[in-house]
Amino acid sequence: MQTLLSVALAATLWSIAHSLFITHRWQSLQNAKFPRLRPFSRLIYVIFNTLSLGVLFLWWRSLPQTVYWNWDGPWQFVRWAGILMALVFFALGAAAFDNRAFLGIRQVANHLKGISGGEPSFSRRGVLGLVRHPWYSGTLLFFIFCLPVTDVNLVWRGIFLIYTLTGTELEERKLVVELGLKYENYRREVGRFFPKWKKP
Repeated sequence: MQTLLSVALAATLWSIAHSLFITHRWQSLQNAKFPRLRPFSRLIYVIFNTLSLGVLFLWWRSLPQTVYWNWDGPWQFVRWAGILMALVFFALGAAAFDNRAFLGIRQVANHLKGISGGEPSFSRRGVLGLVRHPWYSGTLLFFIFCLPVTDVNLVWRGIFLIYTLTGTELEERKLVVELGLKYENYRREVGRFFPKWKKP
């Protein structure tokens, strides 16, 4: 039980930090205290979150675990269908997004060239015309189907699933502040994780 509580605490703290460091309030504070880091903030954010999550996964994988569900027999096809769908969402999202800006590379390159940052970008191209958050769609599917279900990963998967759902809502509120009515209309017309069912 102590191990599972430690897993839950670590997953929760990572989720809180992941959201905190992307809020307007934190970014304003960071820009005021460390203005020279502003062009590098997104890249630092991505590197920190990726490395810290990798460390957590390595730790969780090293823990003794009890298997509850192993996707045996025909269930293997269900599992791989879910993983394939997740990969499709990831690939379509990568084709639609500005990946260099997402990683923070574009911001650093623009800074080195003396180019100031522009307005928040918004696009409906590709899969973004069908779903607003294809990478989160893939994440949800991946968390569900990626591994046999154990006591340890059931804890972190549950927390990350809840965090993805709530974090998406927080991100959307941030986008409404940044983009206004344009994004409000987008929310009404396009599904969040999966395409909306349109009546004929």
